[in-house]
Amino acid sequence: MSAKVPFLKLPDSRDPIASIGLPVYNGSNYIGQAIESILEQDFGDFELIISDNASTDDTAAICEKYAVMDRRITYMRQPENLGAARNYNDVFRAASGTYFKWAAHDDLLEPQFLSRCIEGFNRHEPLPAIVYPRSEFIDADGKVLRADRSRHSMHTVSPFPAVRVFRAIQAMSMVTAVFGLFHRETLARTRLIDSFIASDYVLLLECALLGHIVHLESEPLFQRRIHENMSRQANRTDEEVLKWFDPAARAGGSSKRRLFQEYMKSIYHIEGLSVLQRQSCATSLVGSILTRRARVAAGRWRRQVRAVGGNGEA
Repeated sequence: MSAKVPFLKLPDSRDPIASIGLPVYNGSNYIGQAIESILEQDFGDFELIISDNASTDDTAAICEKYAVMDRRITYMRQPENLGAARNYNDVFRAASGTYFKWAAHDDLLEPQFLSRCIEGFNRHEPLPAIVYPRSEFIDADGKVLRADRSRHSMHTVSPFPAVRVFRAIQAMSMVTAVFGLFHRETLARTRLIDSFIASDYVLLLECALLGHIVHLESEPLFQRRIHENMSRQANRTDEEVLKWFDPAARAGGSSKRRLFQEYMKSIYHIEGLSVLQRQSCATSLVGSILTRRARVAAGRWRRQVRAVGGNGEA
């Protein structure tokens, strides 16, 4: 348990150590709980920037109430629903802290989230692109369902970008790393969240190209809520997911092909890599995708074999 860090309001001329950006649309069901979990952090030197994407429920009233209560909170309201991508990027561009975290209106943080992640930055050299803790899944009522036991975390501290690319692709699934703590200046060198399906995958790949991703070995400090109205559940088709990112976007072509193209675009356009490193990263990307597909296929085959055996069939 980390010692409690008292909140000290810094002079207005100084930026906070950490910024938390909370984009939201019609989140009145859980946003109060999310804000409370942020305000209960044992590291108090942060700002919370909330961007309301023209909600039509009670989100505005809830956010305004908390903004009056705590001057660390800035509440912004968009004139219309601009889509998740732009709303996510707007809270980042409004941030001024050394570190930055995206928060979702339906997820919760343990009080040690910020302090442990900042300790992680302080312990690692060179400075990581992301530090993120272990997580667990909770249901609509906040009951813990299970810990995230994924065998493939995105922890990758190799000095070689191609190795980091391979490891990052293997861990692309629920991508809880995107809700970790970023080094803000490193995150600013990425494309942020773009208006296509799985653009958060591309963001994490770019972070792996730019630096280390550190997964903390500790108790779960992040609770990800699974419920019927979460974005992954409410938007089933590619067109629905695309419109969640950008209401003006139109589906066209294969989303998997688009994702691969965007991966390659990142490898050949991100700054700071040599020609040889770019070629190595491209080869590593293809190898990791093929390895991941083979692993998924093998897992599916094993489940089918167990199901047949369980039915007593030959």
